[in-house]
Amino acid sequence: MGAGTDTVDKDSVFANYKSVFSRQFAVSLAVEFLGVMFFQILGGTSAPKFAPFVNGFALAVWIYVAANISGGHLNPAVSFSTAVCGFYPLMHTIVYIALQIAGAVAGAWVSSGLVPGAGDLVRTGASGPGCFDHTTIHPDITDAQVFGWECVMTFTLISCVYACGVAKPGHGSHTPFAVGLALLACAGSGGQYTGAALNPARVIGPMAVFHCGTDVVGLYIAGQFLAAVLAMSVFAFVSGLGPLNPWLAKRALNLSWPEAVYLWITGSPPSRLQKTGRENINDFKQQYALFYESEGSEVKVVDAP
Repeated sequence: MGAGTDTVDKDSVFANYKSVFSRQFAVSLAVEFLGVMFFQILGGTSAPKFAPFVNGFALAVWIYVAANISGGHLNPAVSFSTAVCGFYPLMHTIVYIALQIAGAVAGAWVSSGLVPGAGDLVRTGASGPGCFDHTTIHPDITDAQVFGWECVMTFTLISCVYACGVAKPGHGSHTPFAVGLALLACAGSGGQYTGAALNPARVIGPMAVFHCGTDVVGLYIAGQFLAAVLAMSVFAFVSGLGPLNPWLAKRALNLSWPEAVYLWITGSPPSRLQKTGRENINDFKQQYALFYESEGSEVKVVDAP
């Protein structure tokens, strides 16, 4: 990809990004919002016996739709994990997460108008479409088990994201389907105990609309974000940190610590390394390749952002 262009890197799946001031980033936000909104509608209104399949295939479909535009995160835990590992800028991640949650809230609100009787449940604390509360949780399961199941299942999902959509070589156009299958497998296993949220936005969205599950939301989200950190740690140990990670970028691009942190936060290299003012980490692949060669390691993940 040439320096300073606004097109996306079609070889990257979960680590697509452009300047926050670019038109492409605005389009990415719209796609993340719409993707999570429709995922919430489809997954939250599915018949219980088909829920694992509906959620798995709905996620795969919307990642296919979004992948070459926004990266197809559609999940705050995925965005958080890739940012901490160094594959996505922190500033972009914060805005992504806000739009993902807003999309889930919008999806739950639309569901309240589509499902007969659901409109009467809005802001009542009753269980509406897509809610994760005590009507979803198995009656014999403990709070620790809810936390544990959500952590195990979300770890599986995000590990699939890293293996297929971040690592190089990954699985290209098969990545959305693989991630959908990961959700299907998890929902078919732990879904009977927790409902298999695996996505903080999917928990917060219905809660905001129906006021359901307020007493268990912390269990779900804590388990999911712990899984995000664990999946990132395993991937970093096996395949290395992402090129935006300050510790790696400082050595690869000869940056000062403030410059390396600025790169991680904004995704933009320091001005002294730029020619057009619109470069991102993709324009420095050669420097990373030389760094990895000098370190005696293979270039496995430097293509990702």
